[in-house]
Amino acid sequence: MILENRHRNGFSLLPYITIAVAILFFPRILPAAELLVGDLISENDRRFLELRVTGYQEGDILEAVKRGIEAKITFTLQIAKESPIDFVYTKAVRTMHINRSVKFDFWSRSFVLAERGIKATFHNERAMLNAFFTVNRWEIPFKDLQPGQRYKIRARAELTSVELYFPMNLIFKYIVGYWDFDTGWVSGPSFTAQP
Repeated sequence: MILENRHRNGFSLLPYITIAVAILFFPRILPAAELLVGDLISENDRRFLELRVTGYQEGDILEAVKRGIEAKITFTLQIAKESPIDFVYTKAVRTMHINRSVKFDFWSRSFVLAERGIKATFHNERAMLNAFFTVNRWEIPFKDLQPGQRYKIRARAELTSVELYFPMNLIFKYIVGYWDFDTGWVSGPSFTAQP
């Protein structure tokens, strides 16, 4: 009698555990938010800049804000002396911030956007998102700039939400999604300071 040596196919849990962890902690592939920096707008001796964030997770942000989470965005703008090499920056001459937050008011069924203590109410989701993610006519100050010197503008946008303690932070992120972002520094236009 010849004994047959059969090889059993080993059942491995590792692929299934990996898939379960990926689904639990990374519920969807995240699109990257992008900051678009407009051209300088000149009016008499004043200059303005416009910024707009695109590619953010609109549905997740709206859902989280409607559930009572406060979303905060910080726009940072820096003016640095221009370097002969395009991607190299010297020390920033001036740094400015715009901080905004948005909450949902359950009583009036509206969104309340706050910036520098001034509040605006929006009943339309699209209007609120446009106001929250767009900076119109940000004035570029020319004080402390050397006349005739070339300067470069760079900007970034960072969206944050409430952070909870472990493990509630993971459960919260799974329910409302991973929608915080930081666009990183984006190069803007360069200009020459006028006397």
